[in-house]
Order: sequence, then structure tokens, then C-alpha cells
Amino acid sequence: MPVRGQRRSQRVSLAFPALVLIVLLVPAHHALAQTQTPTPPHHTAASVVSQSNNPLSNLIGFNFNEYYASTLYDADGVLSVFNMQGVIIPTSRHADLYHLIRITMPVITTPATPTSYASGFGDLVLQDAFKFSKANAKTEWGVGPLLVAPTATSDALGAGKWQAGVALVMIRLFKGGSIFGGILTWQTDFAGDSARPGTNLATFQPDMAFALGSTGFYLSSSPIWTFDFENDRYLIPFSLGFGKVMELDKTIVNVTIEPQITVYHKGEQQPSAQLFLGLTLQWRRTPK
Repeated sequence: MPVRGQRRSQRVSLAFPALVLIVLLVPAHHALAQTQTPTPPHHTAASVVSQSNNPLSNLIGFNFNEYYASTLYDADGVLSVFNMQGVIIPTSRHADLYHLIRITMPVITTPATPTSYASGFGDLVLQDAFKFSKANAKTEWGVGPLLVAPTATSDALGAGKWQAGVALVMIRLFKGGSIFGGILTWQTDFAGDSARPGTNLATFQPDMAFALGSTGFYLSSSPIWTFDFENDRYLIPFSLGFGKVMELDKTIVNVTIEPQITVYHKGEQQPSAQLFLGLTLQWRRTPK
């Protein structure tokens, strides 16, 4: 009989993909037709795909991302990480640069012991990226600080440490709406529970979206590679999925389904394969 945390994880893993599939099945021509009259000419289907997938676009919004792993290395059970993320662009520039603030709160269900699960909030992550590239540049890049607050509701769900670091974002924009780039982060602890291990963690997320003409559909690959130097744990997945971007009135809706297979790992309780599901709601905002 599954334990309570596992049942909760299974409900999330079933309900969220159903919502993503419903949005994906909306006919592309119906969604794009709504944008032909009210949408300015430069907001073509290809440009909207590019803007929505570019982490440095002047878009505010909410991201809901589910990572569900049904099998783990050297452990029984499942792993579910549901990230709720808000993206904010301050109204005023700072040092003549605009910046994007991302606030991420994960909800995690993970095996805590061979017979029980831990389920609850993980550590809160704040990332601030200042955009240094010029307007209309084909290659955009930004860099900024990263802060992690120990908000986890259980020891199994977080590090128990205040952490600080840096994030670098670089994106190449291509004609037709495709993008290619990546996000590199590094963080380490500076305060917190002295009884818990320290942290020295880096991640790299390739960010690729290949637009399929003017349909609003695209092929995607955005796995997160994790390098936990402190605990000698590493995870490198490969992924290939597809998504769809629609503009409904003033709201950009972006949904993604992306299977991910682990090609290298070190350490126990790592996912051998997982399914990434994403739903993003965005709105344009130009800082002063």
C-alpha cells in the first residue's frame, strides 16, 4: 500500500500532465488566429515562441514545473519536485540595466527512509539576472546574484543552510523563433544549521527550443545537470520534448512535455529517468 506522501505525489503527477495535455490539444490555428487582429505586427508566431522561451525576455509571469521520476538509482519509491516560480521585472532600471528576478519555491515528495516519504516545501531560491547585452542583440547575456533561504519543512527536503552564489545566463537568438543557450549557477553556504553538511553546488541547464515554422510548436531540450561537489553527487540527464506557445489576448501561454533520461550519475537516490512538464503564463513589460 503506498504511503501518504506517495499518494500525494501520484495525484500531482496525474493532474498536472492532464492540464498540460489539454492546453496542447487546443488547435494551433485557433489560438494564433486570436492574435492576428489585436497583436502588433512584430509579434509574429515565431517571435512569440522566441520571447517565451528566452529567460532574458522582458516578460513577467508564473512558471509551474513538475519533475516526476518513477524509478531511482539504489532506492525504492518515486520522486516529485513541483516548482512554483514567479518572474518579476522592476519598473525602474538600475545602473541603466534592467534585471529579472526569479523566485522559486519547490514542493517536494521524496523517500526519507525505505518505508516512508517526506513531503512539503523545499528551500526558497531567489535569482537576480542583470541583462548586459544591447537591445536587439542576437546574443543576449545576463549575470547576477543567487540566494537560497532554508525554508524546507523537513531535513530531507532542503540543506538547512543559507546559501549565496551567482547565476550566468547566455542565449543565442535565431531567425524563425529558435533559441540556443544555457543557464549556469553556483552556490555555497554561509550560515545555517552547523550540524548539517556544507554546500558547494553547481548546475548547468542547456536551454534549446527549435521553432517548427509558424505553428507555435517547438522542439525542446532543457535538462538540469547537477554537480554536488560537497557530497560527491552528480546527475547529467539528456532530454528531448516538444512544446507549444499561444498568445491569448495579452497572455502568453507556454506548455512543454519533455522526457529526460539520465546518461551519467553518481550517488544514491538519483532519478534514472524523469518526466518534465511545464506550464508558463507570461505578460510583456518594458522597464523605464
